[in-house]
This record gives sequence, structure tokens and C-alpha cells, in this order.
Amino acid sequence: MQTKVSNNSKRYIYRKNALGRDKSVMGQMAGAVKNYIKQKNEQRRLTAKEYRKTVRPIATKPVVQSMKKFNHHSQTSCFKHSVHVSYMNYIVCKKLGLDDNAAAKAGLLHDLFLYDWHGHKPEKGERMHGFEHPNKALKNAHDNFSLTKKEGDMITKHMFPLTLTPPSYKETYVIVMTDKLCSVGEVLDKYFRKKYKNKKTNKIN
Repeated sequence: MQTKVSNNSKRYIYRKNALGRDKSVMGQMAGAVKNYIKQKNEQRRLTAKEYRKTVRPIATKPVVQSMKKFNHHSQTSCFKHSVHVSYMNYIVCKKLGLDDNAAAKAGLLHDLFLYDWHGHKPEKGERMHGFEHPNKALKNAHDNFSLTKKEGDMITKHMFPLTLTPPSYKETYVIVMTDKLCSVGEVLDKYFRKKYKNKKTNKIN
């Protein structure tokens, strides 16, 4: 004797099966997202490792290390700012298929002017720091390292359009953007840190 299945039972079975399928699909999606994040994190780790290997011979030189003595933007040293620009250059140029090694090197040396520009008084015949420091950085970089024309172009024109001569290479346009992005980020970082610290202090009081 066959037992008739009620409509309610049929609906229950259908919903149970559909729920099982949904859980399976959600599980697959979660697994795919997890693997994607894992791959991206591994890719970032490898990129950072490659970058460090690229710049280590330059970054460890005493003349480059001396940039740590000079404050640049807010609480960011000249050395730290140069590393920020260098690493962002490297990533962007790598993504675009450009010369990532030159981008990393020029980024590290683009502000090698070797003085604290806050309150710096230009010598006779010199313009303001913003106009002069790219040429000073280029001279110091040439005195201590071997540079290609592309690397020199990136150093001398990273302040474009403040320095009127336009870039000659795509990589130079990259450093023009990364330098400004990093500078803004470093200035805002101090502002938000100070704001957060004040809020925290007010809560305590």
C-alpha cells in the first residue's frame, strides 16, 4: 500500500533540499574567497620580499641611512618618506609592466638632499626648497651611486608641475603621483593620530 505524501511534506522536503544546496554553494563561495585572500596575502608577501632584496644594497648605505636624521612631513623622517614612495613606485610600476627596479631605486633617492628643510634658508641665488631640492638630491645620488637617465629623470622631475619641465618617462609620471600621495598620507596621519589622542585624553579626564 502506497502512502500519500501531503503537500506540506513535499514543501518541507523541497525546502530542506534547497537549504542543503544553498549551504553547499555558500560553503564553496566562502572557500573561494578564503583562497583568494590567501593567494593575495602570499603575493603581497613575495612582492615585499622582492622589493627588500632590490633596495637593500642602496638602503643600507650610510648616506641613505643619514636621511633618518632629517624630519620631512609631520613626524615622518626623510628616510621613511623615501621608503614609502619607493615601495609604492615599485608596486605600481610592477603592475603596469614598467621598470620596477628603477622605480624603487629612484624613489629611495628622490629626496637625498641631506638637510632639514624646515626653516632652511636658501643660499644666495637659490630658489625655495621645493624648486631646488630635486637637483640637490640628483647631485648627491650621482656622487654616491650609478644612475641611468631614467632614474635621474625621476629624481629631478618628481616635483612636476612645480618644476616646469615635464617627465620624459612613464615611470617619472608614476613618482610624481606617488610622492604626492605619500606626502598627503603622512601629513594626515599626524592629524588623525593627534585627533585620536585628544579624544582618548578627554575620555580619561
